[in-house]
Order: sequence, then C-alpha cells, then structure tokens
Amino acid sequence: MKKIALTLVAALCCSLVGTGCGPKGLEGLVPVEGVVTLNGEAVEGATVMFAPKTYDPSRPKGSAQAVTDASGKFKMSTLQPGDGVFPGDYYVTVTKDRIEGGMSLDEVKRRRENPDAADEPAPEQTLIRELPDQYADINSSGLDQTIPTEGNKKLELALEGEVDSAPRPMNSGRGAGPGV
Repeated sequence: MKKIALTLVAALCCSLVGTGCGPKGLEGLVPVEGVVTLNGEAVEGATVMFAPKTYDPSRPKGSAQAVTDASGKFKMSTLQPGDGVFPGDYYVTVTKDRIEGGMSLDEVKRRRENPDAADEPAPEQTLIRELPDQYADINSSGLDQTIPTEGNKKLELALEGEVDSAPRPMNSGRGAGPGV
C-alpha cells in the first residue's frame, strides 16, 4: 500500500511540475555538440549556456548548458546530461570564472559554533574572469545560434580577444553576483 501511495505521489508531482519524469519531458530534444576555443586554443572548464530567444510554455525547460572538457568539447544538456536542446533560436554565452577569497569551510563551521564570531566581517571575495567579458553577456556575445530540427554536432564557438583577469570585488549578500 505504501509503495502504491509513493508511486501516485511521484506521478502527481511530475504532472504538476510539468517537466515529466521520463522520456515525455525529453521529446523534441536534438543533439548539440561542439568546441570552444579562445584565440585558436581549446578552452577547458568553460560553461556554455543556451537561453531561448522566445518563451515556449510547452517546453519543460528552455535553457541548456554544458561544460567543456580538456579539448574544449561540449555536449549540451537540457533535462539530463547530454540530452541536447530543443530546436529554435538561442542566445549563447560562454563563461569561465573563478572566485577567490571568502570563507573556507572550516571558517564557516567555526563561526556557526561560536556566537561571538558571527559579528566578524566576512573576508572579501573576488571574481576572476578567464574569458573576455563580452562572451558572458547575451547582449554582446555575438554567439547566437539557430538549432535545426536535426541538431548540430559540429558547433564551433571561436572566441577572440584579450582577457581582463583583474580581480573584481563581489557584491555582499546572498546570491549576489560580481560587482561590475
């Protein structure tokens, strides 16, 4: 009886969320693979993001992402690793950022265990960009893509330019981004 109830609850949650729990949510996805280079060199550890140019309520999730491997190669994922993207028009960004500073896990634990430490100022965090700034912004990346119904397994995102790797202070507060 408990197993049946759990199965019904899971099915109800999936239908309410609208993403589907199985292959239904994956219908229509097509493969998108490619490579990211900067000034002709492969970029490892970059995050490639596809954001749809138009909202489609029939899609469980419109955006897709991937992380490049050591040879700059990536395989886009929407709902599950490597499942692809929905055909259509996308804004594309490519980022590779590093955060330095802030609190270590040991420091966070120490502050939780010691009420007097809660008033101590938090160490500053800085953001270091490892790719040119323009590629982090959908308005300036110039990487927009139209994905056809058969997908695209030979996408080349050839980035050009100089990297401004100067540390940038992070805004304070939960969920805050770089203070640029």
